[in-house]
Amino acid sequence: MKREPIRVLHLLHSMNRGGAETMLMNYYRQMDREQVQFDFLLTYQGISDYEKEILELGGKVFHITPCTLHTFGQYKKDIANFLTVHPQYRIVHSHNSSKSAIPLGIAKKCGVPIRISHSHNMFLANPFSPKECMRKLLRNPLKKVSTHNFACSKEAGIWLYGEKYWKEGKVKIVKNAIDLECFAYMPETRERMRQQFGLKDSYVVGHVGRFAPQKNHDFLIDIFAEIKKKKKEAVLLLVGEGELRSEIEEKVRHLGLSDSVIFTGVRKDVPELMQMMDVFVMPSLFEGLGIVLIEAQTTGLPCFASEGVVAQEAKVTELLNFYSLEHKAEEWATEILKKSVLYTRTSRVEQVTKKGYDSKEAAKKLQEFYIRAYRESECKQEGRK
Repeated sequence: MKREPIRVLHLLHSMNRGGAETMLMNYYRQMDREQVQFDFLLTYQGISDYEKEILELGGKVFHITPCTLHTFGQYKKDIANFLTVHPQYRIVHSHNSSKSAIPLGIAKKCGVPIRISHSHNMFLANPFSPKECMRKLLRNPLKKVSTHNFACSKEAGIWLYGEKYWKEGKVKIVKNAIDLECFAYMPETRERMRQQFGLKDSYVVGHVGRFAPQKNHDFLIDIFAEIKKKKKEAVLLLVGEGELRSEIEEKVRHLGLSDSVIFTGVRKDVPELMQMMDVFVMPSLFEGLGIVLIEAQTTGLPCFASEGVVAQEAKVTELLNFYSLEHKAEEWATEILKKSVLYTRTSRVEQVTKKGYDSKEAAKKLQEFYIRAYRESECKQEGRK
């Protein structure tokens, strides 16, 4: 008799097109779904960008009450009720940073044997900010209720679990999976996309990221304004959506740059958009890894990112340059132009594959982990009978 696949329940806010969400889909597409299936428990009340594809791949999507100050009690009840009604879930994989302590604690009470916490980010916040206080408050409870601690980078691991846990080998690095062949540099695609956007002879500065404080778009616009002074044919391509988009659009208008900045919104064709860029700039205030930087390097783009903010693991080729946020926008512009204008572009798929980011190999390793952990939990349960 054919054995049913192991069903892993992933906990997130949504499955819209974000870094962690896209990474999860890269894993999911490459899984042997006859052995391991993904289901999703979301607090987002709408239909997520990836929801249709999840259903097509055989996954299930469930929605519960969001975790807010006013709905906290109902949120906890919803998780407890869900796990009680669905006892088949023996692996719960939470992607909610320090707040994972809450659902994983409930999962522990409900008898879920494998409870995974996954750190995708690193916030360099004010030590007295609500977010930082929450992290400190929930760090120890999280470690008590999680059975496995994942992180996308050393920095993200230390930030969520602490340096002691890292040194004791209690944090497992799970590399963000990328479909690297999609990002292979293709001169023909570059020409086609540049013609489509009317950018044939332009110097295209690119950025992919949500319009949120973390991504530091305000400073990015300042950098581009300085680049524009030095290179008249420069154009800024901004891919993404977010709560700060209108504020950034207003700044662009105020600086008289509206004809030189393109807002694309959320796009499905990010690999093709990267083809037409000449340089990728990401002056983030905090990052867990910066997976988009690895994608940009794969397609052969010179990249510039915040020093001491983006994890060193993101430097998978010599194309990634770190530069301090203490430098002025004009200094960033000078450095960017110096290292990108005369660069001859080549694809870096093979180089990045060797670093372990290929989705096929990464998915195989994660699948093996799920199966091994599941079988070990079965053996323990049998031993108690």
